[in-house]
Amino acid sequence: MKLCPICGIELRPRIVYEIEVDTCPKCGGVWLDGGELNKLLAKVREYHDEYYSYEDYRRWEERYKTERKKRGIFEFFEEIFD
Repeated sequence: MKLCPICGIELRPRIVYEIEVDTCPKCGGVWLDGGELNKLLAKVREYHDEYYSYEDYRRWEERYKTERKKRGIFEFFEEIFD
């Protein structure tokens, strides 16, 4: 049994991009075991490449970013973890 280091509540497993991570139901913290961050980043990059292999999605997101001046979801994750 793993406890949240912030509030001491029992952590619950959650599947994110096919990787099991520990989450706290009280504070919403996400806790990663060794190597899980690298696995998550690899999955995000894999999905990014798959997403952008479709011309329609790529054009839609470029138009959306231009009109709204917003970042795409993959850019958000890349910026956080770089």
